[in-house]
Amino acid sequence: MSKSIVDQEARDKIKNNLTTNFLIEAGAGSGKTTSLVGRMVNLIYSGTCPIEKIVAITFTRKAADELKLRFQVELEKKWKDETDTTKQKRLSVAIQNMEKCFIGTVHSFCSKLLRERPMEAKLDINFQELEEAEDDELLEEAWHLYLYQLKDSHGQELKDVNELGINEDDLFNYFKTTKMKDYTDLEWVTKRIDKPDLKSSFHSFSLLIKEAARLLPNEEPEKGYDPLQKSLISALMKIRHMDESKDNDIMVIFKLFNKKLKPTFNRWKPEYKEDVRYYSEKITDEFEKSIKPILQSWWEYSHPIVIKFLAGALEAYEELKRQRSLLNYQDLLLKATSLLKENAEVRGYFQQKYQCLLVDEFQDTDPIQAEMMFFLTSEDLQEKVWTNCKPRAGSLFVVGDPKQAIYRFRRADIDTYNRVKELIEEHGGEVLQLIMNFRTVNTVTESLNQVFEQLLPEKETTYQAAYRALHAYHEDDRTSLTGIKQITVPVDYSRKNDVLAKDADNIARYIKERINEGYPAKDFMVLNRYNEGIATYAQAIEDLGIPVSVSGSIQIGELIEFRDMLTVLETFIDPTDSVAFVATLRSNFFGISDEDLYQWKQAKGSFTLYSAIPEDIPEETKKKFELALSKLSTYQKWIRNFTPTVAIEKIMEDIGFYALLVHHQLGKAAHKSLLQILERLKKEESIGNTTYHSIFQTFCHMVNEKTEVANLEQDASAVRVMNIHKAKGLEAPIVFLAHPSKQVKTASIVDKHIKRDDHGSKGYFSFTINKKPVALPLEWDAWREEELSYLIEEEIRILYVAATRAEKALIISSSAKSNKNNPWKELLTIENIEEVEISDEELSTTEPAYLHITDYHRETRNPLDWLDKRKEATYEWWSPTDDKGVLAMEREVGGGKEWGTVIHDVLEKVVQKEDVTHFVRNALSRHDLPLEREVEVYEYIQAFKNSDIWMMLDSAEEVLTEVPFNLKVSQDDQLYSLMPMEDQQQDVYVTGIIDLIYKLDGEWFIVDYKTDRAKKANDFSRLKDFYHEQILFYQNAWEHMTGEKVRDVKLFFFSETVEESLK
Repeated sequence: MSKSIVDQEARDKIKNNLTTNFLIEAGAGSGKTTSLVGRMVNLIYSGTCPIEKIVAITFTRKAADELKLRFQVELEKKWKDETDTTKQKRLSVAIQNMEKCFIGTVHSFCSKLLRERPMEAKLDINFQELEEAEDDELLEEAWHLYLYQLKDSHGQELKDVNELGINEDDLFNYFKTTKMKDYTDLEWVTKRIDKPDLKSSFHSFSLLIKEAARLLPNEEPEKGYDPLQKSLISALMKIRHMDESKDNDIMVIFKLFNKKLKPTFNRWKPEYKEDVRYYSEKITDEFEKSIKPILQSWWEYSHPIVIKFLAGALEAYEELKRQRSLLNYQDLLLKATSLLKENAEVRGYFQQKYQCLLVDEFQDTDPIQAEMMFFLTSEDLQEKVWTNCKPRAGSLFVVGDPKQAIYRFRRADIDTYNRVKELIEEHGGEVLQLIMNFRTVNTVTESLNQVFEQLLPEKETTYQAAYRALHAYHEDDRTSLTGIKQITVPVDYSRKNDVLAKDADNIARYIKERINEGYPAKDFMVLNRYNEGIATYAQAIEDLGIPVSVSGSIQIGELIEFRDMLTVLETFIDPTDSVAFVATLRSNFFGISDEDLYQWKQAKGSFTLYSAIPEDIPEETKKKFELALSKLSTYQKWIRNFTPTVAIEKIMEDIGFYALLVHHQLGKAAHKSLLQILERLKKEESIGNTTYHSIFQTFCHMVNEKTEVANLEQDASAVRVMNIHKAKGLEAPIVFLAHPSKQVKTASIVDKHIKRDDHGSKGYFSFTINKKPVALPLEWDAWREEELSYLIEEEIRILYVAATRAEKALIISSSAKSNKNNPWKELLTIENIEEVEISDEELSTTEPAYLHITDYHRETRNPLDWLDKRKEATYEWWSPTDDKGVLAMEREVGGGKEWGTVIHDVLEKVVQKEDVTHFVRNALSRHDLPLEREVEVYEYIQAFKNSDIWMMLDSAEEVLTEVPFNLKVSQDDQLYSLMPMEDQQQDVYVTGIIDLIYKLDGEWFIVDYKTDRAKKANDFSRLKDFYHEQILFYQNAWEHMTGEKVRDVKLFFFSETVEESLK
């Protein structure tokens, strides 16, 4: 059964009122894409707007692909059914020109605008776009460059931060995590205040500490020191060794008491009970009254110092992007908006080109997008205040649902959404509501309405969207699994990880039972509130032989393979550590059982890497330990003989890590992350971190922090597992809301507040390290509470999004022990919610085939034997610089390979017209050359700029620097005679790099830089002869590759500024 469409009038307006601007508030499952497509088709059908002047902005690339497909299908349907030849012709032209309609993300659209008018946007015409991972790497590179410059110049900013007791590396981690680089459009609010006086308060407080310390027990209590005792002992030790002139030393002691310090009286002497109570209360009172305000003042005093330091880092990052012509996603949006705002001619040009702008999922887009779309549609081309821009009639169509605004952590702002809603109505547009739900059956929507009517306000507020009832189009026919149900973890499970594992098992078993009844796997979707646990649910489902598809992020440190690999590698930090050794033996890689370990211990075997094999031990157990100890001994030798990363790679390959990793879907997804981690480890080694301990610590940190965006193949017959944010816009017949024991306290994640209004945007950033504040803006408590109000209301919207994904059945995970930390607990208030039952029967499944580690080693002992037959050379490698040696002559000191490399690298940047101010010093440092030689480098640069070559470059049609080439040369090629090769049958692969090539008046010129420092002037003629064959080969090779003639080849000697032509 189905109902009439209660919002049909609004749907008709969307299709037919093509000269009215609309904001459509489309509830979950309301068919907004259908309405969007319908309006786009009618714009063409009615002749209102040709297809090439339509722009449709989507939230994701996937949504764009879906919209393109549906748009084309509807156009073709309309064309097929149309009888009016004029209208049919319009539709036909549109179908043939589908590629001229822009349908894509806002960042793609902004990139398109900027590439069309780069000069007006003040951009390099060949600018490149940074992916998110590349952007993060660039930020880190800029950070290290910034620190190097500060240390080299003894910068005050770094000294000031360090005097606050803040480590710059900790600050960078926080800077990166909070994505401060994405908030360049804000004013970072801070204000300098006088430095608080710590010393006077410290003097009286330290006396109180020393008095209380007299009550401390002489020995540690049997159950350990209580919190008050620990703080007193730590404070006494620090007071003895502190420097009272250093404020940071005082702050360290103050912070020891910035927590609850309730004493445990049975750990003090009984006769001191009342004294302990007295001093405990006195310390608490004194801290609250005198010390806590000082801490607050200190953090506020620190704030502008930290902001100044980070602003410098941000400028270094921005400069690096400018030098390399790179733009991240935020730059694309900001620069495109600025282009439209500041240049009326460009705005008019794009308004002529794009007549109708349609924007989807507006509630979750960047606030800058609001500015961009108002500038692009504004009647007044000169208006520079976006809120004053009145859109042209019919030019703007915006779709959003404030009840589904869940991306505040990515700059989305419900204030901006509400402001745009106001502006559209103020400027003659209309706001329409789509409330008919075509997704979910009525037995689900009616229960959800009961919940959200209580959670959402009747009228919208600053922080929250108004309640709109879900009107189900489809009636529940009761023929299949329908309605809202709960699946409960028994009371026996109380620890979070145990609840997680049991819930995953429950859900996997329930899905398996339904699949056995005939339900396809694609009917099921498992949703987590957070990324944590996604791997657990996916693995549990896959273990039952059910295909699984993961969308979103998994933390690879959650995978058992990575945890076991870390366990093995940790063994070599301390080979005598018996705990690490036993953990390694019990891992998947060696599979030694507890019974084997018991037998080993009974036979007097020791749990260290150096243990001898006991004689009195069962033969099978003996073989297992012999293999394990042999392997581990080999690995330890590798660690001694190779660089840490090479050793780790060899261990992973030998132990079968890669084979184990790709055993299941999640491992395949994580493999890419592993390769990225190994590349990062190699970079760490290249900058001097070459100890196994430091590389292991980095590896361990990256594995535990690394988040892999899995997005595994979306198998049409697989169970989908993802977090709520990835589920946006998706649906499934049966949806599980999983992980009933994980809910982050919203207050713990507040680190910033963004305040936007018509006059600008301000950012209030707090800084914490290890969850402890180090710098706070003035009045942070008020701003924190304001932000908290937004986030608390957003949690309700996240719940709404999660609950509205289901078509037929919504199954909510619950814990019989406690639902205190259940993110779905509000939904469990539904009356008479049905409990699903899990059968205890053994489920049939296909057992995966496993290969025992001993069999693996036997089968892979000589995996490269097949290569022996291929070791005979079938070709030769040669380079024009091979076997050149060094010409015997007297030379000035200061030359050498490193010097030549620096000059070549710098000249490449100079010719490309890049700023080398910072690059020169970095290049010298990278090659361990004295920084004092910077002056000499600039002398070389100036000498080159004074040459005829430099003058010719200004007029050249093409300029190429450091051009690599790779040629296959056969014996019958002309180039073969120019190579000093013995008479051989093989082909020769020739590689080389030409320093500088340019084309002038249609002819090519080749230049080779030489940094030889000859003492005698007449030696330069000898050098010219020495290098003659090399440069001649370059000439012939270039002519061979391009089919064009080379006019001249030159050697440029820097030490004497000699320019030698060889023609």
